Amino acid sequence: MKLKQGTPEEAGMSSQKIFRMEKMVQGWANDNVSQAFVIVVARKGIIVSHKAYGTASPEAEAVPLSKNTIFPLASISKPITATAAMILVERGLLCLSFPVSYYIPEFVGEGKHKVLVHHLMTHTSGLRNMDVAEHSKKKEGMIDIPQADETQHPAIHQRLFLGYDTPLWKPPGTEMSYCGYGVELLGEIVRRISGQSLEQFCRGNIFSPMEMDDTYFVVPESLHSNVIRRSEDVPGGNWYHTPEALTWPSAAGGAYATALDIAKFGQLFLNKGKYGEERILSSAAVTEMTRDQIPHVSSTYGSQVFIDASYGYCWPVNGNKKDSGDLFSPKAIVCGGAGGVNITVDPHYETVQVIFSVESRRNDGHDVWFPCMNLFNNAVIAAIED
Repeated sequence: MKLKQGTPEEAGMSSQKIFRMEKMVQGWANDNVSQAFVIVVARKGIIVSHKAYGTASPEAEAVPLSKNTIFPLASISKPITATAAMILVERGLLCLSFPVSYYIPEFVGEGKHKVLVHHLMTHTSGLRNMDVAEHSKKKEGMIDIPQADETQHPAIHQRLFLGYDTPLWKPPGTEMSYCGYGVELLGEIVRRISGQSLEQFCRGNIFSPMEMDDTYFVVPESLHSNVIRRSEDVPGGNWYHTPEALTWPSAAGGAYATALDIAKFGQLFLNKGKYGEERILSSAAVTEMTRDQIPHVSSTYGSQVFIDASYGYCWPVNGNKKDSGDLFSPKAIVCGGAGGVNITVDPHYETVQVIFSVESRRNDGHDVWFPCMNLFNNAVIAAIED
């Protein structure tokens, strides 16, 4: 099954309620809650809404936003990297229960031999971003860094190398701490096993077969003008549109795509690993990626405390968290990214919901995008009638 355009009624949804949801999002754009919104809603493989509201840049003379505008995915890059890793698992080239040091011998330190590959995918490796950053900063300029391979970005190579011997915060598997560095390690494993850059491997094995033609880890220079521009005073500022960011193939946060391409990626998981006639993952791999792999493991994320972190392989599993909407089933998988992007896939309701935006804050510092995401997701699920 490929996504195709259709009516809400064909998907068992209410046209009136979908129209009301669209007017709600359009109103947010008109009221400048955010500079831009692109939404894609699909159910049972039928796209019932694909709209763009707002502008492509913050300037007064900015052109209207296009549905084909490319957005930074930030952390939505993580399940893409995990999908690449699972492809290698299926080919008999990677074992998730092997130590990370089996694939990256430079990953050393007390207890590091107990950090397994699957710990990187559930953020339970015992590493924390802040510890890696502090440890690496102390070593900058103090050690010689070997030259990067031709398939690795030099700056990412440096970041990885400086952090390999970071001491563990806790024994692996005992607590979840959201760790981008761990997913960078996963991307490095994919690179070393495949012999290709992450961009090359994903292009050949995910993006091209799935017709995700506007998804990149390295955005071609000819398409830089298609990327959303944001003002300096919003979270992330204009970093995402700099040449450095557009060519930074970070496994944890460096991908760019259109909302429709990410809807296709979400449909892959509803289709149990197929998109159209292309088999990307086995049904078994999809099951493992989207089930809670760390039951009874707790997590603290910002001001939120979760007794059960409920996490799959780079896919947050809804469980009882309800952190992106109130009406999803416990089996829904939800992934958001810094800057204002979100995808939810709910196998119970057979929905894929994507909302791309520009994260913004009120004068008192409160986030105004996050409530929009929840309200959008609630309105979509509420439109289901069968």
